[in-house]
Amino acid sequence: MKIKKSISIFTFSLFLLNIHAESFRIRKAHVISLKNELTEVSAGECNIYDAVAVYLPEDKTFIEGIEIKMVIPESIASWKNSVAATVYDKITPEPKSNQIDYSGTRLFVSTIPGKLSWVLQVPLKKENSIKENNYSTKIDNIPSSQATNLFVKFQPVMKGIPEEVLNSNITVSARPIFSDKGRLELNLIGEETSSENFSVFIDDSPVNLKKDIILKTGMHNLSVISENYRNEMRTFVIDQAKTTKLDIVLRGVEPSLILEAPEGVSIWLDDLDCTKQRGKEFIITEGEHSLKFVIGSYEVVRNISAIKGKTYKASLDVDLSISEN
Repeated sequence: MKIKKSISIFTFSLFLLNIHAESFRIRKAHVISLKNELTEVSAGECNIYDAVAVYLPEDKTFIEGIEIKMVIPESIASWKNSVAATVYDKITPEPKSNQIDYSGTRLFVSTIPGKLSWVLQVPLKKENSIKENNYSTKIDNIPSSQATNLFVKFQPVMKGIPEEVLNSNITVSARPIFSDKGRLELNLIGEETSSENFSVFIDDSPVNLKKDIILKTGMHNLSVISENYRNEMRTFVIDQAKTTKLDIVLRGVEPSLILEAPEGVSIWLDDLDCTKQRGKEFIITEGEHSLKFVIGSYEVVRNISAIKGKTYKASLDVDLSISEN
């Protein structure tokens, strides 16, 4: 009973301490990097006198926080609240495996619960959707925006800890916690693609092309509206923490024509031989046009009234019908 009382008093006093810079010494620092990693990275086994330095990703656009996972041996779990974990920000000097003396600002401290696994969730942004559960603890304090790493120090906080506990190792790993968003990289291709010439809407909301386009994951609808180009519509999908690239070739508002006909058919538009344009889309002028398909001595003539912003397709189908009487 006396031991339990001393532990609770110690734990309570830890939480009463204000956030401030403090100096300390460790046995060894285990350094891992999430700079270029999107998955979980292991720091290996850490003694209860060791620390783990987690270098943060450089691009934190889609990262809400860092999850630090601890696999706790039974020897430590059975001695509940005998070992504490402290999270530091603004650590100096730069963490290295052979550096043992440090100074930093304490963000969080707690004794390790009597469980075989424990997860610390460290938010990197005030606005986040991180939720703790029975196996995780979300800390309230957020590291500085200039933080390049998080530093987690372990230390025994109880007298009379058996040798078995002192020699035990905690397996530690870390991974980014991603927001449910992604980026759209939109590339509009045209003769003059100044933003003054068109408006872009995603899901019926206007888009500022001078800023990063960050969207929730899932399917979206995009529209490009312009007086100088034809209106374009696309559907695209945003994946979590990824960039979706979308190229749109802006087409002029002049009417165009596509000609389709079998080989051996000559095609005339307003008395101009357009046979070589077969299968291609080409620009025509607005107004009335005469279109003629010639097969030997047989001719098919049609008229087209071309309107701005429209594409017309003229197809000649030659069919053979056989019937039985």
